[in-house]
Amino acid sequence: MNNQEVLRTVREAGVVGAGGAGFPTYKKLEAQVSHIIANGAECEPLLQKDRESMRQDREAFFHGLSVMQETSGARQVTIAIKRKNEDLADWMRSEAQEAGYEFFIYEDVYPAGDEYVLVYEITGRQIPPGGLPLHVDCVVDNVETIINVGKAIRGTPVTHKYLTVTGAVREPLTTVVPIGTRFEDCLRAAGGCTVDDPTYLVSGVMMGGVSRDACDPVTKTTAGIIVLPSDHYLVRRKTASRETYTRIGHGQCDQCSLCTELCPRYILGYPIEPHRVMRTLLMTGEAKARGSLWAQYCCECNICSYIACPESLDPKNICVDAKALLRQNQLGRTPAELEQLFRPPHPARHGREVPIKTLYRRLGLDPYDHKAPFAPRDWEPREVSIPLNTHVGQPGRPLVSVGDAVTAGMKIADVDPGKLGCPVHASVSGRVTAISATRIDITSN
Repeated sequence: MNNQEVLRTVREAGVVGAGGAGFPTYKKLEAQVSHIIANGAECEPLLQKDRESMRQDREAFFHGLSVMQETSGARQVTIAIKRKNEDLADWMRSEAQEAGYEFFIYEDVYPAGDEYVLVYEITGRQIPPGGLPLHVDCVVDNVETIINVGKAIRGTPVTHKYLTVTGAVREPLTTVVPIGTRFEDCLRAAGGCTVDDPTYLVSGVMMGGVSRDACDPVTKTTAGIIVLPSDHYLVRRKTASRETYTRIGHGQCDQCSLCTELCPRYILGYPIEPHRVMRTLLMTGEAKARGSLWAQYCCECNICSYIACPESLDPKNICVDAKALLRQNQLGRTPAELEQLFRPPHPARHGREVPIKTLYRRLGLDPYDHKAPFAPRDWEPREVSIPLNTHVGQPGRPLVSVGDAVTAGMKIADVDPGKLGCPVHASVSGRVTAISATRIDITSN
């Protein structure tokens, strides 16, 4: 299979980033690079799906890496995992050595899975502000994405998702479910919730979203469902209104600058200074826009809000709002400004990384620090709601109609030729019962 056939096959299989925003993988593989990094660092606390995906789909993982290396022309391949999962390196070492791959073991800190961090630690290269690993001759992909590449080449489209179900559940687990499976079915597989008023943190306690709807579906990018009581500290922080966090920040920020001093991107050399962005709460007009430029390269990791700030203010969300203002006004740093502001990494950077155990303690997660072992579930949900818009690019355009019979693996939505995006496939066999701009519902046979 030549490179163009590989790209076409990966696109047609619907492979997108399984650990982040859902960027179509075929676009990454179009580039010729020198280094591929398999990101198995599992950045978010409590999640174990990257670990289990490599254990359960080892052969597809190595096949996917081989395909990606050949397609991109990469001379080096590095598999990045955290210290807590170092046993995986021992388990896979002989196969990796035979293929010429190396392991990189990162300490159990947050946010170790950030591709900016991994690229610097592994290659010594700093990705340009706002840039991509491609700009420093690298491609970084989540390990589950790589598994999906391996399966795609052998004819299997993306129809299932690894995820961890943990938190306030009776039997925390990591498993594989059909895409579109509702949260309530995943929770049932984990023995149900142990709290009466649950809230779901989707894909992570630090950067994940919040849901209270058990009918929400698992998507191609869902890494986990973390159940917490609705009065938990993290739930209250994540659901605070803009009016609330802005008003409190306006009155309480004393410009201690700890949010900046612990910011992972700042200590890596990037022009991001959250304490300066907090000042803009007291500004209007041109001064506010100028101060907002210090938010432009925020990665939204939440260290500033959940760990650094002694007043429990919310610099991260203030930065998010500032970035929206910049986009609205089409403002940004000039290349000359960036060249002047971009620095080498801070010499004390490793001393300012946040241990995962500190996150557990500070965020009230110690009661939920449980193993979530892999549990195969040979079951098919009665209904699935398959999202059409969870990948970067153009949403899927339905190819089926209500009442149509579909089979698992069948293409049910596509994107226009030449547009960024990937097809969507049925994850179960059954009949189409509803179609909207964002999803296709299927009732299984």
